[in-house]
Amino acid sequence: MKTQFLSAAAVALLTLACEMPAPLASDGPIGLPNPYFAAGGVGRPSVLVNPSSNDEGTAKTIQEGIDMVAEGGKVLVVPGTYNEAVVIDKGLTLEAVGGESGPAIVAPLEAPTIAVEVATTEPVIIRGLTVHARPFGIRGVVGVAEDVTVERTTVLAIDPPLGVNFLIDVANDAPTSTRGRLVVRESFLDGNVSFERSLSPPFPQIFGIAVTGDVDARLEGNVIRRTGGACILVNMRNDLGGSMNVDIVNNDLDECYGRAGSILVEGFVPFPTQPVTATGTVNIVGNTIRNSTGSCTISAINYGFYTGNIERNRILGVVQPCASPPPTLRGIPAGIWVGSLRGYPPATPVVRFNDIEGNAQAGLRVAPNVATPLDATCNWWGSASGPSGAGSGTGDAVLVGAGAATPVFMPFATGPIARAQATSC
Repeated sequence: MKTQFLSAAAVALLTLACEMPAPLASDGPIGLPNPYFAAGGVGRPSVLVNPSSNDEGTAKTIQEGIDMVAEGGKVLVVPGTYNEAVVIDKGLTLEAVGGESGPAIVAPLEAPTIAVEVATTEPVIIRGLTVHARPFGIRGVVGVAEDVTVERTTVLAIDPPLGVNFLIDVANDAPTSTRGRLVVRESFLDGNVSFERSLSPPFPQIFGIAVTGDVDARLEGNVIRRTGGACILVNMRNDLGGSMNVDIVNNDLDECYGRAGSILVEGFVPFPTQPVTATGTVNIVGNTIRNSTGSCTISAINYGFYTGNIERNRILGVVQPCASPPPTLRGIPAGIWVGSLRGYPPATPVVRFNDIEGNAQAGLRVAPNVATPLDATCNWWGSASGPSGAGSGTGDAVLVGAGAATPVFMPFATGPIARAQATSC
């Protein structure tokens, strides 16, 4: 295990912060006090993790620190590489400290399915760590039925295989658990850290952030790169029911190679005995979405169901001429695809104040099941003359499926508007 060290003064201060009052008098033999960390004990309010320390109150592994800390306490991890998988089974804050000396890296060497698993319904904060998801099980931070905040954290897939995997994955089924909550902010996710990155398919099917089921989530200010699945996946519960509310705000997305879209909002295919009963609001606001390597992804935003706002996004050259519908009929190429070919009820988002520019086949395409006109006003289509297709301009096209209602796209912006503070055009 390779470990970097804090200065002696910094370690001393952190260790002092972790000190607790002396244990109570022993009920055992004279001179042998009861272990402070005995099973069922309350634990310490904070624990320092430092493999080089000989202090009895300092943990040598992250898992030991988690086991030692009290419910709601802090586990503070000094820089170094920790070759372990971690299970968080109580509410706590797991935080890297001393970042100027290097990162604190969770990097399992053997074959766990998950690098950092959240296995509690109590609030958990993960802050400042670097997580390596390895080829034998590419799942970085995973939890079920929890309250998780991930801040300023880096999650990297190291030499990933071609199978379906996730960097951050939170699923929740409220009928059998408490309702979930997820916040991911100011973090960096990379779905393919490899010495031999390929720009040709097939790509490893990594999803950057996946939110499934009965979850209230805010995904804000993240940078996501090189995902063979979607950069962000919002997925219905398996039984196509439940309720979710998701805000996807101010993220920077590129190289989202998944065929179905950079941001994918959908679920499983319904059938007569299992119709869609899900409800919820999904807002996609202020994101920048690119396709710098020219892959054949079909959309920047694939909005199959739900209601909400698609506003102030910059969708820049995402759809290329090579884009074609995937065999699963999850959409038809467009910068923004709204609706479904898979039997969902109509999606009803408001699509306004976006910069939709340089998309080869369509800027906005509406599926046949969308029978009510969408509000698609005040978008910039890459030309002062407005959109082509349903419009008479030369910008990115507005295309309407057979039987669908034509969106209301006038007035349109005559210049880029997504970063302006305008409330009209």
